[in-house]
Amino acid sequence: MSIKTTLKTSVAAAALFAVSAPVISSPAEAGMANGNDNGVVISGSINRAMQYVDNGNSNAWHNVDGGTDGSRLRILVNGQLTESVKVGGTWEADLPTSSDHGKTSSTEANAQGSTSTTSSAFNVRHVNVTFSHATLGKFSIGQGNVASNNLKSLGKTSKSETGLSSGGAMLLFDKTALTQTTLSAGGQFASYFGTRADRIRYDTPSLMGFAAAISMGDSGRSDATITYGATYGDVTVAAGVHGTHTGSASPTENIGGSVAAKHTSGLSIGAHYGQENGTSNNAGTTVNIEGSAWGAEVGFTTSAMSSLGATSFEVKYVESDEATVDLMEAEAVGFTINQDLPAGVNLYGMYEVASFDDGAASTAIDDVTVFMVGTRIKF
Repeated sequence: MSIKTTLKTSVAAAALFAVSAPVISSPAEAGMANGNDNGVVISGSINRAMQYVDNGNSNAWHNVDGGTDGSRLRILVNGQLTESVKVGGTWEADLPTSSDHGKTSSTEANAQGSTSTTSSAFNVRHVNVTFSHATLGKFSIGQGNVASNNLKSLGKTSKSETGLSSGGAMLLFDKTALTQTTLSAGGQFASYFGTRADRIRYDTPSLMGFAAAISMGDSGRSDATITYGATYGDVTVAAGVHGTHTGSASPTENIGGSVAAKHTSGLSIGAHYGQENGTSNNAGTTVNIEGSAWGAEVGFTTSAMSSLGATSFEVKYVESDEATVDLMEAEAVGFTINQDLPAGVNLYGMYEVASFDDGAASTAIDDVTVFMVGTRIKF
């Protein structure tokens, strides 16, 4: 091939790449625009941490994909349907690694006391379309939060912490029988708040701080929520109550509520409670299902410790009774610190100890301890 022909080919290839290259958003552009005049924003986070888990008999370090909030990728779409109606779309997926959240490979499971699993490398969280009217509220369809999920919370104070969620795959150790059980630590906690599911949902506009939401999902599930939020002087408050008909006989329904307050000084407090109600037929015997859980958190956020970003602290206590096992009581105490940095980066650390009491058998369950330190970058 001649030099002349090579140059012509190179120029043609460069021109083709130039006209077909994707539009990549910069911070100044804050997104992309497609042929339908919709705004498109790609965002997400990469979350990595070192985690230590100890069940009293086995212990191990894991390189994990964060705690309760792992690496994620989302696409947000927004457009104007009419002068008073906006349309939006959300696609979001978890992108964990194979050692996500304290789980280990099957060859490590017996030695380290973790459940033997390799977690999925791809898990869809949201595939949702919304239509929002200026005065009539919002309608949603697709996979997303049911009405009872993510009740009101403020700052770092969370309303539905289930306890030991960062190291929940660790199996419990019976120190009386000197044997490992088949029960996971995280499985003994519950919040009885909502989840994400395929559903249709309607949210009312806010009126004097009050708002309501209702959703209906597959298998006969329905959720309803009433929330309230307002500011009184230096204090902002948020509260919510919910009821869920699960569409299942065990349990039939869940109810719960939460309340939180945050002062302009950065101090925040919160509490939550939830329970299940229903019956289950076990070998011809009707058993009442009455699991319950509650918790309280105190948080503090300040910008005085670092010029790079806010520093947050939180102490929490959670307790669950009979979440999955009759007469099993579980409680956890945890401490978390988070440091925000420029460029969407934050550093965090947490320490948590969970205790268990199995009242149905002559067993003594050892404590489970979790320590984690990691970093996350949001984009």
